[in-house]
Amino acid sequence: MEEQLKILIAEPMDFSPEVIKRLRKYAQVDVYAVEESDLEQVLQEYDVFWFRLGWKINRSVLNEKSRCKILATPVTGIDHIDENLCRELGVKIVCLRGEKEFLREVRATAEMTLALALAVMRHIPAAEQSVRDGVWNRDLFRGNELHLKTAGIVGFGRLGEIVADMFLAFGMKVLAYDVKPGLSHPGVQFTDTMEELVSLSDVVSIHVIYNESTHHIINEDVLKHSKKGAYLINTSRGGIVDEEAMLKALKEGWLKGAALDVLQGEHDISDAHPLIQYAKENRNLLIVPHIGGNTYESFEKTEHFIAGKIIEIIQSKAIENATVVA
Repeated sequence: MEEQLKILIAEPMDFSPEVIKRLRKYAQVDVYAVEESDLEQVLQEYDVFWFRLGWKINRSVLNEKSRCKILATPVTGIDHIDENLCRELGVKIVCLRGEKEFLREVRATAEMTLALALAVMRHIPAAEQSVRDGVWNRDLFRGNELHLKTAGIVGFGRLGEIVADMFLAFGMKVLAYDVKPGLSHPGVQFTDTMEELVSLSDVVSIHVIYNESTHHIINEDVLKHSKKGAYLINTSRGGIVDEEAMLKALKEGWLKGAALDVLQGEHDISDAHPLIQYAKENRNLLIVPHIGGNTYESFEKTEHFIAGKIIEIIQSKAIENATVVA
């Protein structure tokens, strides 16, 4: 007797009941948290594993014994998955990478970019904490405006374009750098190098995919060219920035401040991390735990989108050795 198709959604908190209902027309669907120590066994029991950024999928958990044939991860960057291994094993990756038309309506990370820029430039977290501590002194928190400043966008894909439009709405001049030639956008000027971009920008915002070619592209050589008083915003991936070089840039004054939604080595980040230690003592560095896309609206949209992709694969009978529940 053939075994029923099985889907595990390892996102038990606030997952869309409508999406679960859609998927249960085609498979058994379980929803529960997964411990890292159980991940290899889980991949041997389920045809589809739905997860976000909490796990690394590599040969230590995914192998020839695995039943899993679809890894569903509703994010754009999939550096947490060994793609070569998936190709070797015939495992499909369902994600948001390259889904530009859909992602134009998912604005959470773009909005977070603006929020971080405003927060670090206006000292909002420190000012709020000061009031909590019983101090009411506005003179401690004089900041900088975005209006009439220059924003530099590193990576002019879907997010870079959206953020550029937001910066333009603030009355900023917008520059952009991208390795792809021939790009254009109303109101945006493109530079030939990253060094040129950072030398002219008051706010530098990173929006590139993380891979081997983009590892530490924001390094000491680039940061040394920073315009005096510049801020760096990263809502992309931690590994794009050489964190040791950025820390040096903050200490040496090459950068006036930075705001980060991401760190290299997520999710294994401890209180001893050098950037976290610096942020405890200096209000010109803000760090939040990768919450850029973490909104109710974006989760609901992406859950329905990813579910649709999974259903398409199931209906095409691309998963073998399992019975679809009709």
